[in-house]
Amino acid sequence: MVSLTARLLGLSGCLLLLAPLPVKADPFFVRVYGRTYKVDPRYPSDEPKGPKPQEAMKALPSDLGKGPGFRPSHEEVLAEVEERVWIARNQLDDALDRAVARGRGTGGDAKAVRQEITGSLATGAAQNRSPELQTLYDRHRALNLLVRELRQSMDLPMRTPDSGFSRPKLSPEIEASYRSLNFDPLEAYYGFRRVKAAFRSGDMELLAGVAQYPLTITGKVRRTVRSPAQLAAVKEALLDPKVRDAVAKSTFETLFVRDKGMMLGDGQVWITRDKAGFGLGAVDRE
Repeated sequence: MVSLTARLLGLSGCLLLLAPLPVKADPFFVRVYGRTYKVDPRYPSDEPKGPKPQEAMKALPSDLGKGPGFRPSHEEVLAEVEERVWIARNQLDDALDRAVARGRGTGGDAKAVRQEITGSLATGAAQNRSPELQTLYDRHRALNLLVRELRQSMDLPMRTPDSGFSRPKLSPEIEASYRSLNFDPLEAYYGFRRVKAAFRSGDMELLAGVAQYPLTITGKVRRTVRSPAQLAAVKEALLDPKVRDAVAKSTFETLFVRDKGMMLGDGQVWITRDKAGFGLGAVDRE
């Protein structure tokens, strides 16, 4: 009996040795804003299931690897990617809202319609039916996976805060300059990041979302925009390359701040505060 048991155990051991062992996937590398980062090939367990990260990240913007002309810090790389994530997330949310509205037109429940759409997007099944929506979803997923990796490499929580941007490390002097005006420095920072991202996108819907009304546009003719519906009439002013360039080159640490708000560039853009917080308050093209 003992001999039989021993033989069975021996046979089991041989079978275990012959059984294929799971192959550990190797990490891969992604170039981001002029720097190279190692990425975990495993899909995050707390994210909706999808393709392997290496496959999913093929949807990253083609210009993501381009550097700024200097070696950026890890914080600057993270800020670059978070800005792109904010744009992608808001564009995807807007597109999903429109898709759900169309789905509800057939009598469907909004929540059920949204779940059905996002489920098909996660598997790629929406490619033929809604290629533009699928592209937005794929881009957001790729950027979201990347930002998780960047945050983890910097010992930050992998999930981006609700604000969409990581908490900054502001100097005591900068914090004091905002508090002296009764401004919350963190609230001001997040408002600045949202406005900067919206200008970067060139998306009028995102600009409408960060604007405060009435919004003043100064140029050859002074105009006052009183609602998002009127924003299309000043599209040329908002997307003026000089205005967008001034915003793109602005950094929170070098902003001029006064009781009116924060000045970007040489006054091309002002970020002001109302009851809802900080947002785009004025554009000057003169």
